[in-house]
Amino acid sequence: MKVKKIIFYLGVYTAYMIVTNFSLGASSLPSDVETKDYKEDMAHIEAMRDSIDSGQIVKLEEYEKFADEIQKKWSLRNKEYNARIILELCGPLSSGTFPGDRRYDVAKKYALSVLDKPEQISIEMELELTGHVVTLMYTPNSPKGEDFSQRRKKDVEVRLHAWKRLTDAIDPNWDPNEVILSPNAVAVEMGLPGSVEPQAIEDPILRAEYIRAIEANMQKSEKYREQNSLHKWLKRFPRNAETYIIQAYSRP
Repeated sequence: MKVKKIIFYLGVYTAYMIVTNFSLGASSLPSDVETKDYKEDMAHIEAMRDSIDSGQIVKLEEYEKFADEIQKKWSLRNKEYNARIILELCGPLSSGTFPGDRRYDVAKKYALSVLDKPEQISIEMELELTGHVVTLMYTPNSPKGEDFSQRRKKDVEVRLHAWKRLTDAIDPNWDPNEVILSPNAVAVEMGLPGSVEPQAIEDPILRAEYIRAIEANMQKSEKYREQNSLHKWLKRFPRNAETYIIQAYSRP
């Protein structure tokens, strides 16, 4: 009986999480085929990263070819999945895995391929990808003149868009100390045994009310998770964005 109850809760929660995560942006829900392909491609990316981490020599050109094929495959598919894949592809490029400065330009290219329409992805994905939009300013190979001017303009546009979207999404009335009930506590609050399964309630009206209460509590839990994450972003993103913008526009 406990197994059935766990499966029920997981089913409701999984369905709600999928809808909620994709509703944070304008991206439509993924198809089953897209979900299958997404998992497979993420596994390919992880395998590539494992190969690099194990010391296998992979040149930047080889990695870029690998990434280009995946990026091209997902450019016209589900936007949120595409954003997550691009974020994973950018990781090795911005982490110092490859020598030379061109790796930053490659990471920026991939990030901007998604950030050209940021409203189609979740806020958290936009904030994450913005960190890969970087222009080197103080190296011998740093861009100069009009080239640098256009690059920093784009860098700042991306940061200001993400910053505004973040502040717009913040709920000023969010209570970090709010108590979120467990599924068992939801039942107890309704005067039911904490271990009761919805399908075990014979009264159809009470059963429907119980299911609605479970779903409402899950929505409340997800709203809490979302606001908790966004408030953490609010503590660091504006400060980092401001520092980058000042540095970029302090240079001729």
